[in-house]
Amino acid sequence: MPVTSRTKRGSTPLRVSALVALLASFLLAAAAFAQESRSGDALRSARASSDRKEFDKAATTLRAALRTDPEDKDMLSLLARVLAWSRHFDESIATYRKLLALDPDDAFDRAGYARVLAWSGRSDAALPEFRRAIARDSTDLETRIGYARALSWDGDLAGASTEFLRVIGSNPNNGDAWLGLATVARWRAAPTASDAFAERAATRGADEEALTEERAAVRQALRSTAGPGWTRTRERQITSDSTAFQLETQGEFMDGHATLSRSVGLSARLSRLHHWEINPGLPTDTTLNYDLRSTGFRTDLTFLRGYPVQAAAGFNAQHFQSRSGTVLFPLGGDKDFFGYNARLWRYFGRFAPSAGVNREFIAIKTNDEVSGARVLVPGGVTNAEAGLKWDWNGRGSLSGNFTKSFYTDDNEKTSVGGLLGYRLRRAQPRVAADYGLTWSDFTKASTSYFTPLGSVRHAAGLEASGYSEKAGFDYGARYEFSFLTSDNFDDVATNMGSVYLNGTAFGSLPVGVEGYYSVDNHSYKTWGLTLSGSVRW
Repeated sequence: MPVTSRTKRGSTPLRVSALVALLASFLLAAAAFAQESRSGDALRSARASSDRKEFDKAATTLRAALRTDPEDKDMLSLLARVLAWSRHFDESIATYRKLLALDPDDAFDRAGYARVLAWSGRSDAALPEFRRAIARDSTDLETRIGYARALSWDGDLAGASTEFLRVIGSNPNNGDAWLGLATVARWRAAPTASDAFAERAATRGADEEALTEERAAVRQALRSTAGPGWTRTRERQITSDSTAFQLETQGEFMDGHATLSRSVGLSARLSRLHHWEINPGLPTDTTLNYDLRSTGFRTDLTFLRGYPVQAAAGFNAQHFQSRSGTVLFPLGGDKDFFGYNARLWRYFGRFAPSAGVNREFIAIKTNDEVSGARVLVPGGVTNAEAGLKWDWNGRGSLSGNFTKSFYTDDNEKTSVGGLLGYRLRRAQPRVAADYGLTWSDFTKASTSYFTPLGSVRHAAGLEASGYSEKAGFDYGARYEFSFLTSDNFDDVATNMGSVYLNGTAFGSLPVGVEGYYSVDNHSYKTWGLTLSGSVRW
């Protein structure tokens, strides 16, 4: 009995302790349930505000709820998104970083973080975050579309085009992917293709606001323009170590551009130019080799709607008249020149092979076959070219080409060249450097044009370019140093600079100016200036 009595007396504290623990557990569970209920209410309220695009109200609701539960992932995720949608990018980025510190492998929030980096203009920082999110979940097409957009904003149009096409391959009815491809095509100077892709995007549920913006940009690119211009150039035509003619061209032109059936681009130029060549220091009664007036017409068609296959073709004609009879080489019986051009290229991912042919005017100084008298012939050169460009990322590209040229004076030229380009600065203004190497050779030397035999040309350039959509203008400047060696000329080292500025006044009056100037180690100077204006409707 005593033992039993002691056992009962000792069990009383145990029962009380158990009841206290049970009560504490109940209270904690009730508090957690109440907190979860309050968090759920706050989350539902914030989502409803977000659906009504009341992003600031949603953010206020979420901030208040997070004071009592600062690590609620659902509320942090929604807060980061509404902050991004209301363009509070820095706060959104800070929220995403806190969220990803809690769960670094969350592909959804990693993609959201990448997206807001891209929206805030930090595409270079967004790209690795997108890649990390895609590595966790490659089936999320929305993330892959965001990645493609970031590539395009970073200037990697080849990579963006490839990614959009991959998404379309996975889901041909993804309207946002078609819309992204439309923007890339327009930025690759193919607005007719952009027009076609935008229509596909519209029938596949693309974002309405972005679709409206793209259609407006396409309409702007397809508007017709026409207007006058003026040009003046001075160049050196080196034909031997002791002879360098001075070529000059001056005159007016009229340019026009239109789009046929929203499919084919049409451009045309009508020109009236004065051409003359000076033979400095010649001890005769004249220093002019020839003195001509030309009336020219050129038209070009572009077939770009079939992106990624692209094609362009055109022809030009010039009729020459003697401006002065007191020249060393008067115009002969042939007074007309006809030229043409055609080019075909295709985008294969990051590669772009191309092939083309063109015929250009060259003034040939020769002797008449019958009389033996000196005459000027409107000759030409036909160039056949094959090329390949590789855009290995948004910064670097490498291109090569092979060209065979045939001249009307029975001369031929073979050229092989390559160009390496690299973007040093992604932000505005963009800065890029390049280096080119070209080997070329003629079958014979000419007294009419520059014919370096067995030549090697090195060229290094640095350029900056930018644009302002708000102000409606774009600009660029370039410096290039080249060095040419050959079998029949002294080495030629040249410094050259060029600039351009294009703008649109009152939204409908495009104007532009461009110029260049160069000087070489033989003190030969060349320069050119072109002014243009037009009306857009």
